[in-house]
Amino acid sequence: MRIVPQYWDKEFECMSLDQRDETITLTMHKYLRYAYQNSVFYRNAFDRAGFRPEEIVDLDRFKARVPFLTHRDVIKNQRTNPPYGGFLAVNQKDIVRIYCAPGPLVIPFALSDMEEFINSTAQGLHICGARSGDICDVTSAYQWQLAGTIIDDGFRRIGCAVVPGGAGMARTHITIMKHLGATVFYAFPSFAMKLVQTAGEMGIHPATDMNVRLIVLATGAYSDAQRLTLEEFFNAEVRSMYGGAETGFVASECSERCGVHCFSKSIVEVVDPDTGRQVPDGTPGEIVLTDLSRRALPMIRYRTGDLTEGLEHDTCSCGRTSPRLGRLIGRTEDIPRVKGTLVLPDSIAEVLATDESFGRFQIILDRVGFADRLTVRVESRRSRISGVAKRSLLEDIRAAIFFKPEIEIVPMGAIESCAPILVDERPTLRE
Repeated sequence: MRIVPQYWDKEFECMSLDQRDETITLTMHKYLRYAYQNSVFYRNAFDRAGFRPEEIVDLDRFKARVPFLTHRDVIKNQRTNPPYGGFLAVNQKDIVRIYCAPGPLVIPFALSDMEEFINSTAQGLHICGARSGDICDVTSAYQWQLAGTIIDDGFRRIGCAVVPGGAGMARTHITIMKHLGATVFYAFPSFAMKLVQTAGEMGIHPATDMNVRLIVLATGAYSDAQRLTLEEFFNAEVRSMYGGAETGFVASECSERCGVHCFSKSIVEVVDPDTGRQVPDGTPGEIVLTDLSRRALPMIRYRTGDLTEGLEHDTCSCGRTSPRLGRLIGRTEDIPRVKGTLVLPDSIAEVLATDESFGRFQIILDRVGFADRLTVRVESRRSRISGVAKRSLLEDIRAAIFFKPEIEIVPMGAIESCAPILVDERPTLRE
């Protein structure tokens, strides 16, 4: 059955662009003052940029004068001044949950932050088509990072029953979804395709043997061919959500499938990745996000590194007037997204630097079947490395990047000095 448009917050989702800009501008005024008064990092950042919050009177000045924030900026400051890097804008006693990502990147949440994140996640899932009474399998990780728990909370706020399946174990996911008659599952694109392969190997035909009607794909690039495969194999609708631990979920795809609606009160920008300047509607660029609800750790003008086909401001036929982000088409920098996680090459470099016998290294990304594979290719001065030493290195890198890589040891000089650190051999969307 086709999912018809239904609104979670009709007033905001369908308000005029002028009203929307006015609402977001008023929130932005208050938020910049809050960050300046309560966060050492932002007080210093705004002072260095030469402005006071009260000078930022509209969104144009916000985009022209407020400095960008990058993934590396956050990690660098948290390492220099652990654990929060001067970002913390509430008292420690107000922190109720702390998520950790590779780097390490520490993301604290106050109670109000969790409430806002859960509500916005529920809104995003609702736009995608999840409804009260659905049985929903969550296939993302529940450990350390945000995805599993916040998606779980979002589904339950809608009124869904949640299966906390977690990452991996594709055969178990297929078995349990079939047994329970699950109607929805949430997955990263690569794992969703893995479920297609696994069900085929098990002799299960989801279109007739299962009840899945909706597949919600997490942040990640995927092709039209992959989407069609999922829809036909499961006889289900496929929708996308966009966001992350640093910024929350900010955009979701409606039944019209013409981009993901920017449903939250976050400021969503698309900029030229080289110049940082705003690009015209429909022009590819890098997504920059400002979460105006976050109290514990403000994220202002955060450069996600994700490239989109563009941002559109025309009204969707579903009735929503909110801007829509186009499909993700790649990354801007040497911090790849693997299995939904940003992998910082610096983290691998730090592990290798603890042993003087190692030389240069490369990160090789490819795909085995539908699964991403990360191989660390590293030079060694030793002619032979024992199995114990190799396993120890693998576990140290696994601890740094939060998942298990492959290790390839090569002789000194095998990696040229001009060779790139990151080699991404995964097929593009057009392949």
